[in-house]
Amino acid sequence: MTTSVVARLALCAGFAGVIAAVATGCTNSESSLGKISVVPPMNATIRFSADVQPIFNQNCAFAGCHGSASPAQGLVLESGKAYQNLVNVPVVEFPGPIRVVPGNSAMSYLVGKLEGTAFGDRMPDQLPPLPEAEIQIIKDWIDQGAADN
Repeated sequence: MTTSVVARLALCAGFAGVIAAVATGCTNSESSLGKISVVPPMNATIRFSADVQPIFNQNCAFAGCHGSASPAQGLVLESGKAYQNLVNVPVVEFPGPIRVVPGNSAMSYLVGKLEGTAFGDRMPDQLPPLPEAEIQIIKDWIDQGAADN
């Protein structure tokens, strides 16, 4: 092999190593973005106050959305109010679905709204969809029983 070919191969190998290192340890160190980019380990306990509520605070609990001033569909997602507005509470749009069914994310209307599979617009409205990692945290919390912890 020529020196330039060896140099290119070494450069490519080094670049691949950097990408692999970044991909395996990728977290969002930019606190101003507030986006979760890594799904917690399987069987990790998801806590409403520490893991789920911050997602609502960042993406939903503000004026014109699900803040307490004029909450869309009567759903307030602010700290101290979100849990009692979600768990075992029927939706107001039409009879039947429950916002959060403890132990069953697949039957929880909230998950359908976040994934864009439920009736109406995908949430958050007028904003980019939540990252899959954040939706997975919410689903895991529901599947773990939707505890108020």
